[in-house]
Amino acid sequence: MDKKLIEARDNFIESAGRTTQGFGLGRNIGQLYALLFFSPKPMSLDDMAGELKVSKGSVSTNVRELEKWGAVREVWIKGDRKDYYEAEVNFLKIIKEGILPFFRRKLDSSFVATAESKEIIHNNRKNFKSEDKELSLFYTKRLNLIEIAQSRLLLLLRLPGL
Repeated sequence: MDKKLIEARDNFIESAGRTTQGFGLGRNIGQLYALLFFSPKPMSLDDMAGELKVSKGSVSTNVRELEKWGAVREVWIKGDRKDYYEAEVNFLKIIKEGILPFFRRKLDSSFVATAESKEIIHNNRKNFKSEDKELSLFYTKRLNLIEIAQSRLLLLLRLPGL
């Protein structure tokens, strides 16, 4: 393969890894998706591990997560007992069916934590010392800001087409 093609592919793979790492999903998951995205043929776990120079266990774990999101799928190769995978190339499908539900679940857990914190403050406010009552009001105001942001984000995640 031409050096410039390798450079272009590797640049994209590295960028995908930084992007997913920035979202807290880990570098390997983005790199694996990008590697499969640029692969003209399905790849085995061994192929992916060798190409990215990471452990097969890490590849297996991350590929399973990508499968849950619908970002990759297992394919059968006649006469071979290994598991092979290829990338889903429809980004809108991956976002709608994989990534957005993941973020909705994360957002739901933050709703619970916010409500629990507000409840703790509310149920114990009468027992707080005067300086803590003022702090509890500050905390409640901040938690209210979080609730507003959460509600707006939830509305965005429910927009038609997403």
